[in-house]
Amino acid sequence: MTMRSESACLGAALQRRDFLSGSAALAAGALLPLGALAQSSGRIQALRGEVRVNGKRIGADAVIRTGDLVQTLADGFVLFAVGSDAFMLRAGSELRLAPGPEPFFVTGLRVLTGALGAVFGRRAQGDVRIVTPTVTAGIRGTGCYVEARHDSTYFCTCYGTIAMASNANPRERVTATTRHHDAPQLFYATPRQGSYIAAAAMETHGDDELEALEKAVGRRPPWK
Repeated sequence: MTMRSESACLGAALQRRDFLSGSAALAAGALLPLGALAQSSGRIQALRGEVRVNGKRIGADAVIRTGDLVQTLADGFVLFAVGSDAFMLRAGSELRLAPGPEPFFVTGLRVLTGALGAVFGRRAQGDVRIVTPTVTAGIRGTGCYVEARHDSTYFCTCYGTIAMASNANPRERVTATTRHHDAPQLFYATPRQGSYIAAAAMETHGDDELEALEKAVGRRPPWK
């Protein structure tokens, strides 16, 4: 399935399943009221194929919390909201949500393999940490797309500011501040031309996916 057709399926799925009260407010891009946000916490917004949480296959009525391991099999796809954050996992992905002080307040994510799209609400203090086999990133109130590949991680700061460091050489760091996918990076397991970090082009994700993620928590991306 191409990125465009996958995104079209995602949009259709979101229209079919509206777990949030006040869908008119979502369509207008308004912030969700606290009651609606609490109601959406941990809820599946779109699901296709086989998706497992903590090793058990789930359906669209499942609830995902901090501390959970989420896996999508070869035909799997899931989009879900946890508090003020929303996440999309493509097929063949594994994501561990770090245990936190509250079941619906995300403090950390570990992308073991595969592809993650994510948007985060603004926090008064503390970053969310995303860890893959080759990069560690600190995120606050922004959007990103991450692919953990066999020898590297593709990391796009879709908008906002993200500070990233190579796991192999933490002294190699980069901070990206972008509005619209302006500075993707590759983080290698072994150095290329003397560096573990290289600039990359925008690839394998699109605006409609980020818009669907933000819509799941009642927001719009900044270019809207």
